This record gives sequence, C-alpha cells and structure tokens, in this order.
Amino acid sequence: MPNSWSDALNLLTLAYIVGGVGVIFEWYSYLSNRDLAFRYWSTVAALFWAIQYCLLGAWTAGLTMGLTALRTLSSGFFYKKQYKNVTFMLFSALFVMLAAISWQGIISLLPAFAVLNTTLALFYLTGRNMRMILLASSLAWIGNDLYWHAWFALLAECVAVGLNLRTIRRFCSNV
Repeated sequence: MPNSWSDALNLLTLAYIVGGVGVIFEWYSYLSNRDLAFRYWSTVAALFWAIQYCLLGAWTAGLTMGLTALRTLSSGFFYKKQYKNVTFMLFSALFVMLAAISWQGIISLLPAFAVLNTTLALFYLTGRNMRMILLASSLAWIGNDLYWHAWFALLAECVAVGLNLRTIRRFCSNV
C-alpha cells in the first residue's frame, strides 16, 4: 500500500504506462494475419494488463488477465482433439469460477461471455472465422467498459475492433 499521495500517483502512473504498453501489443496482435503471431502478441498484451490491474489493486482483473495470457498461449499448442477439448474445458471452468467469485451483478456476464467466447474461438477456430467470433467478444468488452467508465480500455477495444475488421477484410481478399 502506498505511504503517501505522491507514492500513489507514481504507482498509478506506472500502472497506466504498463497498461499502455499492453494496448500497443494487443493492437499489434490484431494486425497479424498469422494465428500463431496473433496468439503470441495477445499473450504478451495480457501479461502487461495483468501487471497493470495488480498495480491498480484490481486483483480479479489481474488474475483473469494472467489466466487469459496462459489460455491464449496454450490454445495454439494443442492439436490433438482430446488435449484441446480437456484444456478448453479446464479454462472454461476456471473462467466461470472467476466470474462467480467476483460476481458484481448482471454486468459480470459481459466479461464472462467475452472470455468464454474468446476461449472457444482460440481453441477451435482459425483465420477469419476466429476473428469474426472475437468481434463478438470485443462488443461484450465495449459494453463492460462503458458500464464501468473504463475509457482507456474502451478506446483500446474500439481500435482493436477496427484493426480486427481490417485483418478480416485482408483474409477475405486473399481467398
């Protein structure tokens, strides 16, 4: 816990700097049309956001982002169906438990939907189809960010939607 107002301000500044770096990595991930590169850079972004949330004292968000990083990275490594299915179910169960533990009313359904939907997309879809499903997750995060007045997260997610749409269009033009 910070000892003074200036310590708190320095911690807040550090949190926003770390979060800003995470935003850059997320935007970069959405520009990639290679699934493995998308997963890698998205994992890096989630790790920065996990650190940011912990610096802000938002432990549930920090833990969720840490789990999101592990989920995103591992989703690209399971090719045998039985391993993919077990891992998908494990991460889904963990996300449901996190949502239940941190329940804040009906609004908690938006991030819960977003992480479960993204888990489905990352484990079972590729390319354009994966990106289309990720758009639905982005809309849920946008709704969540509006509700909580998380303006920087809202900006990051809106830009990510635009970058994702651009990449989807590139996928379509390569068909």
